[in-house]
This record gives sequence, structure tokens and C-alpha cells, in this order.
Amino acid sequence: MPLNAGLRVARVHSPFFKTNGSYTLVSLVATSPASKQWQIISRTSAPRRAASTASQVKEAPKSTSEVVYSERLTSPLPASTTLNPPASTRPPPLDLPTRDTSSSTFKYFYHLGKAYMTFYKTGISAIFTNRKLLAQSPTASAPWPPIPGATSFPTRSDVLLRRRVRHDLGCLPTFFVLLIVCGELTPLVVLLFPRLTPLTCRIPKQADALRRASEARRAASFRSLRYRPTPLQGSDPAANGHICRALGLTYSLWDKVGLDSPFSASLARRALEKIAADDAMIREGGGVEALVDDEVVLACEDRGIDVLGKPIDELRSQLADWLRKTAPEGTASEKPETGLGESAQKEAIEKIREVLVSSDGRT
Repeated sequence: MPLNAGLRVARVHSPFFKTNGSYTLVSLVATSPASKQWQIISRTSAPRRAASTASQVKEAPKSTSEVVYSERLTSPLPASTTLNPPASTRPPPLDLPTRDTSSSTFKYFYHLGKAYMTFYKTGISAIFTNRKLLAQSPTASAPWPPIPGATSFPTRSDVLLRRRVRHDLGCLPTFFVLLIVCGELTPLVVLLFPRLTPLTCRIPKQADALRRASEARRAASFRSLRYRPTPLQGSDPAANGHICRALGLTYSLWDKVGLDSPFSASLARRALEKIAADDAMIREGGGVEALVDDEVVLACEDRGIDVLGKPIDELRSQLADWLRKTAPEGTASEKPETGLGESAQKEAIEKIREVLVSSDGRT
């Protein structure tokens, strides 16, 4: 007789237990491994009675939850799961101590350095956690954009998880040496070399400094377009240099020299392909409303949209407006798991180029 997955609850009265005591036994009977599902098993312990000559005190029931591993889901994953990468790919919260006038300066700086070291320790641990999540994901290793005949397709969450893990692992050796040498002075040193830090270890001041520099460079690039005899078009070769400056794809040293990087064309092409693919996944995965606030900010940054000093509702509106402007014709007929077709992708890239070189591209 086949077994059915579920709970069997039995109430037992036995002389081996306490008098008037009731105990709930919880058991899980699972079917074959191929049909395991996520199940939440709640177990509530019976109230325990404490005898006393004066009075009786009853304790509130305590509940615990156990999660049973799933190999197959019976319903599609929610949009927030497929669009948003794990929260561990972003910096953890930084809790800094408040300075009290009655306490000594040494004590304050001691707790301040301890808070930063805890932050960095949590960020480094998150890198290895993300690496394990990437190895356990069944679709994270699938190529993107998908190749013809592919049977598995990564979600946006998998794509961003893989991209951020590779970035953080590349920065980890240098940052680890910096952390050992500088110790508690690391928060001051990283402000001088902000791009050497993994994404999970960037303090808020460091992230703001990077955004401020990127927005200033982008604004300077747009100002330089005003002196052109004719408006810059997305198809112009000079647009590649502007796109690289607007998206921060090249070093700012090229701006001081007054030349475009010789790799501007290839860098701009790859960046536009990534943005077009990401736009398609957001449209098909639930839209901007399915993104968490932190991912909305990061998505706007990737598209050259200024984010400093703007409320999250305004950024959501700007990102939704971006998706509307850059949407190719007939995207509704495309299958979400196969990505954009070749013609639709080319059209999306052309529209993205036009938005990035236009005066309202900064929105």
C-alpha cells in the first residue's frame, strides 16, 4: 500500500508519563525521493503544570518549526524569488555605536572599531555562503543568454548571484590582505580604494562615495555632448565612449586625457547586452514591483540612473519608465525562459543606446 506524505498525530495516555499529562507525537511519512516537497511541520508542546502549595502557574505553549527539504515544487516560485538575488549578496546592516558625552573617547573608538570588524566578518562569511548557494543552484550554471536546445534556464536571481560571487571572490584576496594589515583602520583605507572591496563588505559611506563619483562623471559626459555640432546618436561611434563613461565601464583616467578607451566599443556592447537581457527578465518575471528596494537602487545604477538623494518610489517609477522606453516590439510573444529573440534583442539594444545618449536618459 503506497504511503502518503503528511502528518500523523496521536494523543497518548500512558502510566509511564505524568498523571493527567498529554503528549503529542509528530511523525512525517514521505513518499519516494522524487516527490519530496517543502513542508512546514509545526509541533506544539503541551502546557506543563508546576505544582505549588500556594498556586499553580501555567506556561504558554511553545511552538517550533521544522523545514523538510524539497526536490520538486508543486507551484511556481513567486516573482520576488526569481527576480531578487539572496540578501546575502548585498552588504549586511552596519550598527555603529552612538557617542555618549559621559563615556571616554577610547571606549567609543574601541566599540566603533569592533562594530566595523563585525561588519567585515559578516560580509566575508556571506561570500562563502553565496558560493555554496551558487553551487547548490540547479540552474545557476546554465549559460546566459541561453543557447539553442538548452533544457534549463537561469532566473535573474541566479544570474546576479553568479555575477556577484565572481566579483567578490576576485576582490577577496586583496581585501583580506588589506584587512589584516590595516585592522580597525580599514574603513578609512577603503575610502581611498573603494573598488577593491567586495560588494558584501562595502560600508554605506563607501557606496555613497562611489555613487557620487559615478554621477559626477556621468553629468560631465552629458555636458560635453552640448558642444557637439550635431546631437549624438546611438549609432555614432562616439556614443561608445559616452556609454562607457555614463555606466562607469572604463577608468576615469581616460577622461582626464581626453580620449576614449580603445576597448570602449566592446565594453559598451557587452554592457548593453547584459542590460537588455536583465530588462527582459524583469518584464517577464513580474515587473519593477516584484523587486525589493535595494535591488531597485542597484538596477538603476546599472542603467546610469542617478540614485543619490532620491526616494525609492521615484526610483521605481524611473526604472519602470526605462523598461517602457527600451521594450522591443512584440515582447509579449517571447517566451520568458528563452530570453529575447535575436531581432528583439537588437531592437532593445538600439533603444537602450538611444536612451543613454539622450538628454533625458539620466531621468
